[in-house]
Amino acid sequence: MRKLNLFDFFQKKVFNIEPGLERIKAALEDLDNPHNKFKSILIAGTNGKGSTAAYLESLFRHSGFKTGLFTSPHLIEENERWQINRKNMPQDILERYINQLLPVIQKHNLTYFEACTLIAFKYFYDEKVDIAVVEVGLGGRWDSTNVLYPDVSVITNVSFDHMNLLGDTLDKIAFEKTGITRPDRPAVIGRNQAEILNWLKKREIKEYYVKDIDFKTYEKSHNIFDYQFKDLKVDNIQLSMIGKRQIENAATSLTSYIVFCEKNNISIDLQTVKKALFNTFWLGRMQILSQKPLIVIDGSHNEEGLTKSFEELKDIFKNKKIITVYSFLKDKDTQKMFKIIKNNSFKTIATKINISRGMDKEDFYNLGEENFIENWQDAINEAKKYLDEDSLLFITGSLYLVGEVLNGWSAFNK
Repeated sequence: MRKLNLFDFFQKKVFNIEPGLERIKAALEDLDNPHNKFKSILIAGTNGKGSTAAYLESLFRHSGFKTGLFTSPHLIEENERWQINRKNMPQDILERYINQLLPVIQKHNLTYFEACTLIAFKYFYDEKVDIAVVEVGLGGRWDSTNVLYPDVSVITNVSFDHMNLLGDTLDKIAFEKTGITRPDRPAVIGRNQAEILNWLKKREIKEYYVKDIDFKTYEKSHNIFDYQFKDLKVDNIQLSMIGKRQIENAATSLTSYIVFCEKNNISIDLQTVKKALFNTFWLGRMQILSQKPLIVIDGSHNEEGLTKSFEELKDIFKNKKIITVYSFLKDKDTQKMFKIIKNNSFKTIATKINISRGMDKEDFYNLGEENFIENWQDAINEAKKYLDEDSLLFITGSLYLVGEVLNGWSAFNK
């Protein structure tokens, strides 16, 4: 019997984006405002939101909290979006919520993401979570998750992505992202960027903590670091996820956790902290799929993300030639992304994502990419012909491509 998924009811409207909080507020009002009945941390930013959310959830769960986690997009199964104690929502529970809430969703003409948000907040309330860690879908100010009044607001960073919706300068993007902060609640900022700090002051945010000003990291390798915040110092924190970006994400999460605990008079056990950070995993982020041959997959889908990914590959896997299989969505800054991939790869092969926004052969040809193989399995098999001990295969460019590859990897790799 075919699974019932929420996106089945949206068809071509899945990617509809309609700014405004009126619809989601009215829908939540019909449910007696479940989002006001649990503690929450809300995370915005251009890059690193998902990993930061994963670290935070792990810190709370390892400390004995019952956690809710809401993230997007899903990579393999839709019910990844809603998790309790890091377990995906069971399929029968998801179907029950869809059937229960569909009249409310249709009554208020919610978008797909708004409907996902509605389910998340009802689910977390029903399950009586101690804390919900919630990732903003897009921007911040008008994102449906911003109906929360979070105990701590987190902004990882700002860079260029979704400029058609968020603005074409970092200042405009920072204005949207800082919309999740509250004057009387603390904020944690994962990167010292003038644009973010400017808007925090304009919004009269009284309490905020900024990386490299208020909390600091001292890197020992690409996944081991020392951490300092106020009078607290933690040495030799080790991460399982690779790449120096994860140090930034983990430190931002740890600071947010400490701030929350201080506000709620909760004691902090440093061994538990180190264990929680080491045990954190986030699918499709600099993930090693295979050692022989060496294959790395990463969901970088904008200019900054791709630049950082190639920097980290060259730092961790020194002197290896990079063969890149990639794809893009049409609404991204594809020319800049294409240039980054070309400048950092020994060979490139483009492939197609099976959604309407995915680029096709003609789109890639117009960018200047002559190597296009429509099926990702065939693209990877072609790329493998160029692999030896001195090279690696990198799969990147879109979270949707990453999801398709991860979903089909077991069958493909038999």
